Amino acid sequence: MKSSYKLSIFDFKLIKDIYETQSFSEAAKLNNISQPAVSKRVKEINNNLCEVFLRKNKKISLTPKGKDIYQFANQTLLAFNSLLDNLDSTFEQSIILGSDTSYLKTYLSAIQKYLPENRKLNVQTYSNSHQIFQALLDDQIDLGIMSGSYTQKGVLKLPLRSDKLMIVGQRELIEKFDKGEESLFLLYHMTSSYHNFLKEFIKINQLPTQHHISIDNLSLIEHEVLKGTGITIVSQDIAERLLENQNIISSSKKLKDIFIKTYAIVKMENKHYQDLLTIIQKLKKS
Repeated sequence: MKSSYKLSIFDFKLIKDIYETQSFSEAAKLNNISQPAVSKRVKEINNNLCEVFLRKNKKISLTPKGKDIYQFANQTLLAFNSLLDNLDSTFEQSIILGSDTSYLKTYLSAIQKYLPENRKLNVQTYSNSHQIFQALLDDQIDLGIMSGSYTQKGVLKLPLRSDKLMIVGQRELIEKFDKGEESLFLLYHMTSSYHNFLKEFIKINQLPTQHHISIDNLSLIEHEVLKGTGITIVSQDIAERLLENQNIISSSKKLKDIFIKTYAIVKMENKHYQDLLTIIQKLKKS
């Protein structure tokens, strides 16, 4: 045996896989290399160190020195994997969530709840779905929550919920609106799919929104509705938050429904993909 020749962790795993699968081709698959590459590496070990395998009647056995190497490989790989596990448990990894403030109010606490151990959550806020989707493509975020229709190969887009649009406001203001009196609308105005759904809702229901204030922030709209500045049109998830206040009610007018779908987006190549998929599935059930 030539003592100057060194075996790597990869070599140890290759030797272990060949012997335990009794197949060069299976060992190649397990290590994501070609079968010729496996044969070449075994030949190099044979020429520079010692013969490891004996092949007879399609069975692969170990030479005496091969047995020593196999036993040492098992011990080394066990210690190596244990070290990796300890490193993983020692260092927290961050998952970056990107969305607008309104969706974050709905989903942030649930995502934190479903976060795996040794993961911490960082949050980035954006103004619209286009910005969220672009941030995902640019690897600025790991998980996005949005309502836009954007898609691209390699991006998994899963529906979380579907919310109808509702008209809500302080009781006195909504009662006046339901009676047909002029009302001040606080309308979300931002280049986004959400805004487009609002425009369509106003159009098909012929809503009298001439008297309105355009606001580019849904959180500010929520704040002003609670203050009694005006009434608004928002998706059901936002409406439900507002309706927790006893002074806020929804319109009783019969309106044609339009639904806004909320999606979770994640790159399939993301290193946290499996963890994120688990989080998304739990969000869908909650």
